[in-house]
Amino acid sequence: MFKKYVQKNIFTKIKFNSQFNWKQSWVWIILIATCLLRLFWSANFPIGNDEAYYWDWSRQLQLSYVDAPPFVAWIAFLGGLLFSGEIGVRLFIPIFYFFTTIFLILCAREIEIIKNRQLTNETVISIFILSQLIPIFSLEGMMLIPDGPLLFGISGALFYLLKANRKALHKNSSLAIKDGLLLGIFLGLAGLSKYHALPISIGFFIATLVFRGISASIKDYKFWFVAIFVSIVISSPVFVWNYNNNYASFRFQSQHGFSDFNFSFYTIFKFFLGISLYLMPWFFISLLYFSFKELKKNKYYNSPAIFSIIPFYFLFLIILISSMGKQTLAHWVMPGFLLLIPAFAINWKPLQSKYKSIWKKLFYLSFAISIIIPTLLSFNFINNFIIRNYAYINGNSDTLFQFYIWKDLEIFMQDQQNILLSLNEYKQNELVSKKCDNDYEIASLKWFWTAQMAFHFKHQPKIYNFDFDNSSFYTWRDKLYELAECKIIIVGSQDHFQANEIFKIMNVEEIKKFTLSPYTGKNIVFIKGSLKEEGVLRKIYENTLINIRY
Repeated sequence: MFKKYVQKNIFTKIKFNSQFNWKQSWVWIILIATCLLRLFWSANFPIGNDEAYYWDWSRQLQLSYVDAPPFVAWIAFLGGLLFSGEIGVRLFIPIFYFFTTIFLILCAREIEIIKNRQLTNETVISIFILSQLIPIFSLEGMMLIPDGPLLFGISGALFYLLKANRKALHKNSSLAIKDGLLLGIFLGLAGLSKYHALPISIGFFIATLVFRGISASIKDYKFWFVAIFVSIVISSPVFVWNYNNNYASFRFQSQHGFSDFNFSFYTIFKFFLGISLYLMPWFFISLLYFSFKELKKNKYYNSPAIFSIIPFYFLFLIILISSMGKQTLAHWVMPGFLLLIPAFAINWKPLQSKYKSIWKKLFYLSFAISIIIPTLLSFNFINNFIIRNYAYINGNSDTLFQFYIWKDLEIFMQDQQNILLSLNEYKQNELVSKKCDNDYEIASLKWFWTAQMAFHFKHQPKIYNFDFDNSSFYTWRDKLYELAECKIIIVGSQDHFQANEIFKIMNVEEIKKFTLSPYTGKNIVFIKGSLKEEGVLRKIYENTLINIRY
């Protein structure tokens, strides 16, 4: 019924080959509807481990952080000033993605103008399909992760780079300084979001050299000076923080790339499998084939598509090489695939090709995966239904533990284990010594336990992190010696419990191991006691910083 209504009232007047116009109502209906849907997801979809972690950053604002640049924490903080709960945490991500989608359309228009052609309605519909129905982009347009603002930054940068080259080409002039300023602003925002901004920026520069030629590019030095200077100024908090913290974040990121490199076909296979799942195989193969085919053309350097393709390959090949020797996360290459969307959409034409019936079926499947499933998972009764029936069929719901446990963890411990925690509201600037006299401080053993407990427990208290093997934001935030002789309760996974390490820092009074229904295969440890004296803790903390694994 809804499908027939949409087709009859919204899309019947769309002429695929007609020139695109922003005044068409269907454009804004799609843009606003998808943004509102993501805001609904933002308010109701369960908070992921990474999201809770980045939210905890926002309670202690810094110039940057060891894991990533600071922008994700800053926008979480601003959202939290307006709303509490999940919607406050994620508020600005759907808004950023709203403008990211607009920038993708604007990029396609610039490419068509450079080619002396008109942007068609079908191209814009194709951009909507790719940006809204590819699972990874659909979720990155809602979740509090650095990728959301990164996509906004690089899509805006691509638009102003294309615009600058289009104006210079038609006027037979150098690239305009004004456009360099705008390019620098968006590259700077991308740099404040994620380190992917660097290889993508280099790719943009190389693409411009190829498109304009060396002699013309030499005359563009003012444009590039302004763009680089502005981007560095805007992203300068990242450099300042690293300078003041022994370049910890730069070192952390370098370890992600090529340290402990050991060639393996298995890691390559996992990398490509992950990309296929994130993008869906039909979109992944189509985008990759398009990028390869464009570079095979005799005069590829005259095509504005290279502004998307060269940054894509520059990022993709770096991460692909890394995947040959170590575990590499497939979503790291997704910003490159987003850059391909405008150029690919122009050439795609899925709704008028001989394969349109196949593409329509794939679109329905993509819609179910990227739109219907997240919407269903935004309803508590659906989630409870899944947990109950999974436990009924499987005997327990252990597989769903990390996705669902956090919202109910505190209540389950009270009801099933009679563990009642006294929790104080988080106060960043309060002296630890004032809180340690009578109340127990709460800690956990892994970053995501720490973050999720902090977000979901009553009063959103400060949860300390006692993981001495791996670096995280908490390594810098939680100076162990400041908790000297404090009473401590540790709650965490049995898998993360290293008894020898805990006994070094703590006088243990009680250790309790238990499970919570329906997650009866997941062992949880409860440790109660007090931390040792300051001298012992300071030595252990300093050794942790020296021996830390980035």
